[in-house]
Amino acid sequence: MTKMSIGAAFSETFAFLKANWMQMLMWVGGALVLVGLLAYLFLGSTFTAMAMAPNDPSVVMGAFGSIAVFALIAAVIFYGVSMLIWRGGMHPGEAPNFAWAFQAGPALAFGMMVVMIAAYIVIFIVMFILTLIFGAALGGMGAFSPAALESGDVGAIGGGAILVMILFYIAFVVFLLWVQGRFLIAGPVMAERLTRNPVTGLGESWRLTGPSQWGIVGFYLLFAIGMFVYVLVAGMIFGGVLGAIAGGSDLGAMLTMIVVGALVYLPVIMLTFSMPVGVYRAIAPRASGEIFA
Repeated sequence: MTKMSIGAAFSETFAFLKANWMQMLMWVGGALVLVGLLAYLFLGSTFTAMAMAPNDPSVVMGAFGSIAVFALIAAVIFYGVSMLIWRGGMHPGEAPNFAWAFQAGPALAFGMMVVMIAAYIVIFIVMFILTLIFGAALGGMGAFSPAALESGDVGAIGGGAILVMILFYIAFVVFLLWVQGRFLIAGPVMAERLTRNPVTGLGESWRLTGPSQWGIVGFYLLFAIGMFVYVLVAGMIFGGVLGAIAGGSDLGAMLTMIVVGALVYLPVIMLTFSMPVGVYRAIAPRASGEIFA
């Protein structure tokens, strides 16, 4: 275990993508096609029914049920595929273990869901405490008295409240990035050890990321900004060019969406799958020494 540098994390992430892009293209592309077909089967009639009866509560509840089932199935598929990608990249030439992957993937998804629920509970408690503190402070200053209203002090207090809200929002984002960073490599740990137990992956991820936790937050932030800029610029370029070629027809618009998805969003998904292994290799080179072998 070593302290991670952001440059090493980027280097290892792109190295994993370079070494495994064909395998990733196969698994991710197949998953996208399968999820797209399931979306059509599960949600096509659902949205039609909602459009025909927008004020019918039973239709709305049925739609939420269908969306929830589809989201659950899609999560199982993508988390299972991620396990296949990580295991295959760490152990080249090994036959895909579908039974393990589609048990370990949902187990990791459930573990991460529990972690994020706990994180939001912590945020809610902090918000509640801050509300009590600032509410008492403002009350003590007579913020809502007639004299305060006449003198215009409410505007100053409102500006202070806005500043507090901005600072809290920044802290909220940093906290979530920190939580996600501490558990980022749980999947690669499970893939390397071929375990279905998410506690093993989450616990080892927490241990390994400790010395590099703020470096991982910085890497996570730079990665997200880079992906946002890429999607924005590439989407505008490819969408504009293909839209002009298609000529505005419905078929052309559909083909444009498919091509833009393949050229813009598919590489982002593949790079996102590469990132946890990149961080894992950067902080535990001996534990993942066989990667890219």
